[in-house]
Amino acid sequence: MSQGERRSVAGRYAECWLHRLLPLVRAIVPESKRGDWVREWQAELWHLGHSGGGFRKRRTEACEALSLAYGLIADAAWLRLDWLRATGKGSAPACLTVLSAWCLLLAAVELAVAGSMHAFLRVFETHFIGLFVFVAAPAIVAAVSTYPLRPLRCDGGHSRAGRLLSTRARWNLFLGVKVGLTLLLGFLASMVATVPVRMAVGVWSGWFELLMFSVVVTVGLRWALLNQEQRCQKCLRMLSQPTRVGPPSRNFLDWNGTEQACADGHGLLQVPEMQGSWCWYDLWVEPDSEWSGLFSS
Repeated sequence: MSQGERRSVAGRYAECWLHRLLPLVRAIVPESKRGDWVREWQAELWHLGHSGGGFRKRRTEACEALSLAYGLIADAAWLRLDWLRATGKGSAPACLTVLSAWCLLLAAVELAVAGSMHAFLRVFETHFIGLFVFVAAPAIVAAVSTYPLRPLRCDGGHSRAGRLLSTRARWNLFLGVKVGLTLLLGFLASMVATVPVRMAVGVWSGWFELLMFSVVVTVGLRWALLNQEQRCQKCLRMLSQPTRVGPPSRNFLDWNGTEQACADGHGLLQVPEMQGSWCWYDLWVEPDSEWSGLFSS
């Protein structure tokens, strides 16, 4: 077999190998972009295999095939990462992931300061049970009982068959986990911030820790509840596109406020400028069933 024939065989083998790799890599691409992506790469491989400078007439068929394989996989991976970044922005899993990551980071810092796991657990038990719970428990009861949470209205209309948890259960579960992680993050942040005070004054640092705990519990609970109120009742994603509605500064004879929408078209959140000018509390409005087709992807 001559050198040219060997190159031609190598080129056909590389072309066949890339065509077999394409169905495997397509699973990485998001479903919404998968069809166009496959057609574009099929056209690219066909052009390279049948053009005058294709696989069969190149001297470095193996290098070209590896380069195309790398580009194929990198393109699919980038589309998947971009899709994850776009869909995860403002979502409930992204919120819990960020809170958990910060908790782990601060716990690692506190563990490094303590010097051992036994000392870390002793500090955690002493300060968390002895001081932090003493501040957080009544604050949680007061915040949940006094904060005017808007009622859920999408439990029946938006519940999906086959889903283990209802909309109301997912809403309450997410709120509970978020509040717990927020308080844990505040505790760990306070412990890291008061390390110099504990080293300087010893046991007398408890008063300073109580002050820090009061601040982080108040700020953390307020953020968690306000963040919950700015989310869609169905998908738990942060609402966007704030729009000013109504004539401004006419609270006596007219209504005005701000309206936020879910990016997936699940509903609108109407926030009055003053309580009673439009509605007494934030009002969640769901679109009619005939409008649902406009938001289907």
